Amino acid sequence: MNLKELYLCKNKIKSLGSLFYDKNGPKLNKLEVLDLSENMLNNSIFSSLGALSNLKYLYLYHNKLKGRIHMKDLNSLRYLKELDLSDNKVTEFVPSQAELRLMNLKVVDLGDNLFNNTILSSLAGLSNLKALTLWNVRGSIDMNDGLRNLEELHMSCYSEWQILANLVDLILEDSSLPLNFIPTLSSLKYLHLSSCYVNDSFFMHERQNLRNLEELLLEYSSLPSNFIQVIGPLTSLKKFYSPLPRSLPMCFSNLTSLEKLDLSFNDLSGNMSALKSLASLQWLDLSYNKLQIPSSLGYLFNLSKLQYLSASNNIIYVDEMHSVAPRFQLRVISLSCCGNGGSFPQFLYHQHDLVDVTLSHIHFKVNQFPFWLLENNTNLKRLHLVNCSLSGPFQVPFPSHLVLEDLDISNNFFSGNIPTEIGAHLPSLSSLNMSKNDFNGSIPSSFGDMSSLQILDLSNNQLFGGIPEHFAWGCSLLEILALSKNTLQGPIFSTNFSLMSLSQLQLNGNNFSGMIPNALSNCSFLGTLDLSNNYLFGKIPSWIESMYSLSTFDVSRNQLSGRIPQWMGNTSNLGQIDVADNHLQGLIPRAFCNLNRQLQFLDLSMNNFSGILPSCFKPSNIEEVYLSKNMLQGPLPNAFRKSSFLVTLDLSYNHFSGHIPNWISNLSQLSYLLLKRNHFEGEIPIQLCKLPHLSLIDLSMNNLSGGIPSCLKVTALNKVPDHYSWISYNFLGANRSISIEESIEYTIKSRSYTYKKRILQYMSGIDLSCNKLTGEIPHEIKNILMLYTLNLSHNSLIGPIPRAFSNLRDIESLDLSYNNLTGNIPPEYALLHFLQYFNVSYNNLSGKTPEKIGQLGTFDESSYVGNPFLCGSLVGKNCSPIAPPKAPSDGAKDHGFIDMDAFYASFFACYIVVLLCIGAVSYINPYWRQAWLYYVQMTINSCYYFVMDNLPRNFGC
Repeated sequence: MNLKELYLCKNKIKSLGSLFYDKNGPKLNKLEVLDLSENMLNNSIFSSLGALSNLKYLYLYHNKLKGRIHMKDLNSLRYLKELDLSDNKVTEFVPSQAELRLMNLKVVDLGDNLFNNTILSSLAGLSNLKALTLWNVRGSIDMNDGLRNLEELHMSCYSEWQILANLVDLILEDSSLPLNFIPTLSSLKYLHLSSCYVNDSFFMHERQNLRNLEELLLEYSSLPSNFIQVIGPLTSLKKFYSPLPRSLPMCFSNLTSLEKLDLSFNDLSGNMSALKSLASLQWLDLSYNKLQIPSSLGYLFNLSKLQYLSASNNIIYVDEMHSVAPRFQLRVISLSCCGNGGSFPQFLYHQHDLVDVTLSHIHFKVNQFPFWLLENNTNLKRLHLVNCSLSGPFQVPFPSHLVLEDLDISNNFFSGNIPTEIGAHLPSLSSLNMSKNDFNGSIPSSFGDMSSLQILDLSNNQLFGGIPEHFAWGCSLLEILALSKNTLQGPIFSTNFSLMSLSQLQLNGNNFSGMIPNALSNCSFLGTLDLSNNYLFGKIPSWIESMYSLSTFDVSRNQLSGRIPQWMGNTSNLGQIDVADNHLQGLIPRAFCNLNRQLQFLDLSMNNFSGILPSCFKPSNIEEVYLSKNMLQGPLPNAFRKSSFLVTLDLSYNHFSGHIPNWISNLSQLSYLLLKRNHFEGEIPIQLCKLPHLSLIDLSMNNLSGGIPSCLKVTALNKVPDHYSWISYNFLGANRSISIEESIEYTIKSRSYTYKKRILQYMSGIDLSCNKLTGEIPHEIKNILMLYTLNLSHNSLIGPIPRAFSNLRDIESLDLSYNNLTGNIPPEYALLHFLQYFNVSYNNLSGKTPEKIGQLGTFDESSYVGNPFLCGSLVGKNCSPIAPPKAPSDGAKDHGFIDMDAFYASFFACYIVVLLCIGAVSYINPYWRQAWLYYVQMTINSCYYFVMDNLPRNFGC
């Protein structure tokens, strides 16, 4: 056969069998390239390669090679030029009759194996070897034993070693470099040192010679602070990537041949004056430092060859305007973050070759869009002006700009209408972001003329009207459409619809009405569908079952009715479901069990679901569960027993019963546990103490009994590691993040509030009110950090109010009312400077009410009422002792100043007279009789509804 190249990589091949031989002898003796990478071949493969006498390139990366390889199996490949055995478990080459005799071999990659320092002696016979890769070699390395013609060495080791004089390209990782390292590198052109230990005397040897060095990369290596000053002349250096301490050294001005300079991600401060003499510089990256960058870029005006400049994430400041034009013509500029830019820099008016411009997060004092930047730079493809405090109307360039592909002006103050002719003037746009501005008016139909548009974000504006039909028909390539948080109305899409490529559709927070449009049934790539916060009605359509790419489905806060369809459990990628606050009813479908692996977010709250959760529903990767305000019942199921990633569990306002299960301790990431107003009974499980991230616990309005666990604790989320935060789902294709951030209802200061997670992460609380808890309040609660709210009201707790609560320095709401607490109110509570709500009413407290000092001085009688043994001005009782009255004489019967017998007789007579008068009047006048009976009925009804509506709220249960 005449086959010369064969590629079999990324299969699961274990053996080649008779691939290279048949009964007549070798079959592929003309093969020159063989790629068997990423298979499952073992050492026996080498005995099969002898027939490939003309093989020049052999790739066996990432197979099952291990242990020893016999040289005789490789010596038959005498024409071999390149050999890759990396990422295996080979330990050594075993000599046979002679050393390795591959005289044509020039490139060898043995990285990520198990070789020791003897490997080089095995390779000594490769006299023509030019490039060698040896990662993770341990032991002392002496390169002078052989390989004297080596030009490229990619290596990592952990001991000192000798180097070769002929090397041109050297890459070292995790190595220790000796003092005589530099003098041996006279031919070196490319030096890359990563994570190397460098002695302080490394660059100070008397025989330094790096005059031929063209590229120097030093990262994560220990360098002396003055290495750039003492490294010696680098007259040929063109590219420099290195960390630098503190500031830019002035000796940079000597690097006159430097073409590319990367000093990003350092901690540099000061100014850029050291760079003003680098006349050959073409590419400069200073991003992510603390440099003072003048908005005029005056230090760089003489760098005539400069084309690429990135100085983002430094400190931008306004300096004096330069009237002269700079000598450079930039192609790419990025100056994002942070500072005030004043007006647009004057140097931009002299640029005509710009291709990519990013000036985001700089506060310019400009009241118009810089359309002249488009007119002056006809090749501009990307323009980002995010969060620049720009205002005024948005103006399109004239004439039309035919090249611009990406425009982002989000998070500014642009106002007025979006120009109706925007589609004609910017026809080549593939990405347009105008979100978070003050645009009003309708969506221009000329968007439909942007045939290349893939991303359109007009969210968070004041747009009204409907979605233009021409837009829905013309943008056939559109992948992401975000129109959320406007005042758009009417049906979502008409019948003329061609947005078949949609992957994300966000129309939430508008006034759309009608049913979920059937036009979306053709969007087979749709991954995110967010129609929440509208006025949609009808049922969830059945065609969604065929949308296999759907991962996020949010139709919450609409007027949808019916049941959750069974097919929803058959969508293989569905990970986030939010149908909250609709009119859905019925049982939770058993088909949800098919989502056990991929489901991450589930919100069915504020509907009319009933019954129990399916016994097979056990989502293992779920992070957020909201089932509140339904009619679910039964014991707390085992559904979440193995949900170790669960952060929020909200089952409040249902009819769940039984005990809180002990497996709650398996939820190691649980932060919000909300079981309010159910029928749970038994004791509070001590397993709650094993949850290290608990932030809010609400077990109120149940039938829990027993004592409060002394080990119970909560922690505000901002006190746990940064990576632990509210859930955010990222989608590919646009570098955008979409968050389903639900609210949590929690009672603070005797009122229920709704909090977003971004607020809740800064607070913590415990609410055990309206139960049947007994015993004393545990003093250990004082050890809870960042406790903001504690509600133990409406229980049967006894004992004193813990004096140690004065250590809860951050507490804002403390409710201990309606218990059987005794003793005094600790005066130390005056030290709780953030306390805004305090209630100890209806207990058996005694002594004097606290002095009106500190925060305790802001509470009135309502905080202390119902304690008969309290005294003080707040409860209207004098704390001074009162002399006891004299005892009456024997036989005397004193009723005070009222004759009780006369009082009872006169009260009874008056009552009879009133009843007779009412009866007589009603008998004489039928109209009065009817009005009286109607008044009596209305009074009874009013009293009934007053009691039903207000009694639970007034008493907190």
